[in-house]
Amino acid sequence: MTIIHTQSPSTLITDTQTDPAVLKRGLLVAKSYYFFFCVAIGCLMPFLNVYFKSRGLTGTQIGWLSSVPPLVALVAGPMWGAIADRWQIHRGVLALCSFAAGMVSLLFIPFYSFWIILILSIAFAWFRSPILSIVDSSVMVLVKQADDNYGRQRVWGTIGFVLAAYGLGHWLSRADLTLIFWLYAGSLGVFCAGLGFLMPINRVENRVGIRQGIGKLLGQRDYLSFLIAAMFLGMGAAGYNGFLGLAILDLGGTEQQVGMGWAANALMEIPMMYLGKYWSARYSYNRLILGSLSGYVLVWILIGLSPTPILIVVCTFGIGICFAIFWVSTVGYVSSIAPPGLGATAQALMGAAFGGLGQSLGSVVAGYLWDGVGGKAVFLFAAFCALLAALIFGVGGRTYEHHQK
Repeated sequence: MTIIHTQSPSTLITDTQTDPAVLKRGLLVAKSYYFFFCVAIGCLMPFLNVYFKSRGLTGTQIGWLSSVPPLVALVAGPMWGAIADRWQIHRGVLALCSFAAGMVSLLFIPFYSFWIILILSIAFAWFRSPILSIVDSSVMVLVKQADDNYGRQRVWGTIGFVLAAYGLGHWLSRADLTLIFWLYAGSLGVFCAGLGFLMPINRVENRVGIRQGIGKLLGQRDYLSFLIAAMFLGMGAAGYNGFLGLAILDLGGTEQQVGMGWAANALMEIPMMYLGKYWSARYSYNRLILGSLSGYVLVWILIGLSPTPILIVVCTFGIGICFAIFWVSTVGYVSSIAPPGLGATAQALMGAAFGGLGQSLGSVVAGYLWDGVGGKAVFLFAAFCALLAALIFGVGGRTYEHHQK
């Protein structure tokens, strides 16, 4: 598949250049970073809201805790990405954000107050939000030089997530969930911070200016429709991510089944991400993204209607397939249209729409739906958001599809 678009002349300089041995080491660093980063996420994400509930917080308060950090990410992600691109300090930003996010997570342990936890959540999001955007932009350059594909690097993150989520689901007890913060801090704040200094950098000479590049991106109708679609999908994902574990427990499930649900979610990502190059060679980014959005609609409806925790766990396999196709296609799509030298910024804008504004709005709505109507409404709302995303992208993304062969 060839992506045809116009860019101003630029020269890309990386630590890897074209030396096969150096490229191999760079890809190994990328795989390792994805692995430990997703181990950290697997330790925290499936159990965080269960932890908050064990501290006496309500569904509405949990919704607000889930909504404010993504709103912070709306600013922090593009800001850190622009800083990294402007001064070409991707390594320093990556290491700093990894270390700070890991250490801030430990401060959740001693506090019970909603307002203190909210402040900590804001600080936590400020540092964590830009991490994947910076890593993804660097890895996309590496895989092009090595004639490899993004999915085969990112799949190591999924493996780490599966091991962490499934393993902790068996070890944790609801009486003491503080272990999740120590494991998160070790994986992200120690291992990932160290790997951040080893990540190959992408320096571009004659690159497009930050304002000019962002203006060029936002001036494209297809990219704007993509950002809006990503925002709506983020709204749906907020409800799913925030209340999947609570929905399983609400139906009489156990912490082990919560871990199984998240592990099943991630398990199907492994083959789908590994075959990412195959899918992108056969189908346009538009069709892959639209297909994954349609899949989200179906699976979230099925989860909302599931009467038992086991059926919810089974349905999460489908979410893994949808997420893998969506994420690999999205990273490739954004990388292909990013102006020279603004890869991290372009990826961060997507993250801001999906994980920032979208998840912020969705978390608030999902929290009120959980308290007022119940878990079924949360997942049906998620399905409705995914449907809107598919309709918006299906219409607005046609222009870009015409530029693909």
